[in-house]
Amino acid sequence: MRHYQCNSPEAAGRILAACLLVDGHLSLTELDALDRCGMERRLLLNRYRLLSIVQTLYEDLTRSGYLNWSDMCQVDPTTLAWLAADVQDRQLRRDILDLCSEAVMADRGHCDREAEFLRLLRDAWQLPARPVRQVALAGTPAS
Repeated sequence: MRHYQCNSPEAAGRILAACLLVDGHLSLTELDALDRCGMERRLLLNRYRLLSIVQTLYEDLTRSGYLNWSDMCQVDPTTLAWLAADVQDRQLRRDILDLCSEAVMADRGHCDREAEFLRLLRDAWQLPARPVRQVALAGTPAS
């Protein structure tokens, strides 16, 4: 897997890209949510650069010998810890985790793989869990 400079937009973007792929697909809803949450300001990374990082991550993961898309989207804890080590700045870590959480919630819910990814990332950075933001369904108030 390629190495990026510590605390670089690419290192941050690769973690975000891994989060986006963990459920097996990347949606425009997720990208729109990231834009609304200030991804470019917070990570110095626009949508098009993020998509390029997603492609690079995909290439790196497919070289790792995974046999199918579902398995390939799984970033094992050791690899995630290695990716997380490329970000040392505490504020950047919080921004990445916030953006990952927003992307996960953008499609009105999350899968077990996404929840596990967020947990492993928080553990790697020794950050406390934040309460999950409740998403209002059509016609019902958020709690």
